[in-house]
Amino acid sequence: MDRDHLDAMSIDELWALHTDVGQVLTVKLIAAKRELEERLNQLGRRADWKEPEKRH
Repeated sequence: MDRDHLDAMSIDELWALHTDVGQVLTVKLIAAKRELEERLNQLGRRADWKEPEKRH
């Protein structure tokens, strides 16, 4: 989408685009958060399985 196309859009069309982009970003952020939480859980399980030696 180029600048000329955006300039030609009405306020209502721009607001609808804003809303759509916000929804898409929300879905992507939720998916990324879930993936990162799962990876952290996996790392936590590995850390519980074999704890490193503690240094004093």
